Amino acid sequence: MSKIQLIGYGWVEAQPAKNVKQGDTLVWNYGETSVVETIVKETPKQIVITERYRSGKVYTRRMGKERLVCIK
Repeated sequence: MSKIQLIGYGWVEAQPAKNVKQGDTLVWNYGETSVVETIVKETPKQIVITERYRSGKVYTRRMGKERLVCIK
């Protein structure tokens, strides 16, 4: 498994974004977390998700499928 370094959090195990599923918790820099609400769209190279942060705000994020993300 690959590892990435998150600012203010340290080294964590990571997976390609293509493995993200609805309900997964993602960890970002400084330990911020978000929960995947829905997978809006998938193309051969990208995935688009909506995610909810602890603050209650919902954002849309577009990622390349090979991008490494920390999935809890």
